[in-house]
Amino acid sequence: MLSRFSQHVHQNQLFSSRHNLLLALSGGVDSVVLAHLLKQGDFTFGIAHCNFQLRGKDSHADERFCKALAESLHVPFYSILFELKPYALKHKLSTQMAARNLRYEWFQEILKTKGYDFLLTAHHANDSIETMLLNLVRGTGIKGMKGIPEKNGRIIRPMLCFSKEEILKFAKAEKFAYRNDQSNRETKYDRNFIRLKVIPLLKQLNPSLENTLLANAQRFAEEGKLLNEYLELKKLELVKVSGDIISVDRNALLQSTSKHSLLHALLSPYGFNETQEMDLLQNLEKKGLVGKNLFSKTHQLSIDRTALLIRPLTAEEATHIEIHDLGEFLPKAGIHVQRVKKYNKVPASELFINLNKIVYPMIVRSPKRGDKFKPFGMKGFKLLSDFLKSEKMNTFQKESCLVLQNGNGDIVWVIGYRSDERYKIVGGETNLLKLVSEKRN
Repeated sequence: MLSRFSQHVHQNQLFSSRHNLLLALSGGVDSVVLAHLLKQGDFTFGIAHCNFQLRGKDSHADERFCKALAESLHVPFYSILFELKPYALKHKLSTQMAARNLRYEWFQEILKTKGYDFLLTAHHANDSIETMLLNLVRGTGIKGMKGIPEKNGRIIRPMLCFSKEEILKFAKAEKFAYRNDQSNRETKYDRNFIRLKVIPLLKQLNPSLENTLLANAQRFAEEGKLLNEYLELKKLELVKVSGDIISVDRNALLQSTSKHSLLHALLSPYGFNETQEMDLLQNLEKKGLVGKNLFSKTHQLSIDRTALLIRPLTAEEATHIEIHDLGEFLPKAGIHVQRVKKYNKVPASELFINLNKIVYPMIVRSPKRGDKFKPFGMKGFKLLSDFLKSEKMNTFQKESCLVLQNGNGDIVWVIGYRSDERYKIVGGETNLLKLVSEKRN
């Protein structure tokens, strides 16, 4: 088994003898065998054990066993005691998910502070098969049918080439001591139910179920790569990026014969779930949905007339900045000011104003309902909301738009778009101020 293990690690370039490895050790047969294989292969590694205190005295016995094993192998040992149930209750998580979050956060901390290159876990072929079946039941698509990835960032699972039966057989032949977790026999856990109830029934139909599913996983992985290549090409057709705003062509998406898969590929990286995707797709053609917003934990999606607009949830709250003198423009409002004596035609992102017409405090603020101004070049007033609409701004541009208000209440400048006709420069004026916004739209 050592020969196969070393060959597998080398051929797949998982790690080498120059790397410092951290092994997540539970005390069960899988991680114990991996510890011995690392030692026999002359790899440099340390051992980390989590005590979740779920099994009373047995949990503490597991920790003592792991510590003794580390000492016998002459490798560093790290352990931690978790208060799992309060954490799960506070964060509204299942016991299993809470345990996963806590242990991986702690493992990452050790990697960072102790100088380890990779974290090793002892997942094996049967674990990958169980994951495939769980994902099939939960409906994760083709990516969930690839099983457990062998390498994911700094996490490596070098035992996926071995079955549980092979591991047990090797442990027995080598007379390795290990701990048995009786909770692995409790079918209230989904994975245990798959392992103890579902797989034995499926093996009645196909005695070589494990080999069949592992072969399928390899095919699914290859097909997944082809699908990803196709999706990346479609993204080039559908997606435009401007700053931190992602725009998805709404009509092109709806015309696609693979719109559900496309939508999932486009939205899932931003944390939107399948329920949101299905609801969005079913209702996307309804005109009433224009302006509707969806939220993930990290992003906002807004349905515009011709596009789906996505941006991070880092948008500033309604802005209200008071400017009491020229020196406060740049540090407070991000607007550069310069005294000039001559007017030149400027782009929309810049403004010329006569200093004599400025009334302090000036205010840089978000638009309000009912705002009016007299757009440069026009004779009459116009609602700011109508002006923004006429500029064909998308939802996010409207939300991020700012105005510069004079101390007398006049809107002097829709920043980055249009100045006010009342403040235009006429011939002969020399006491001028030039304003340039850092935030150009």
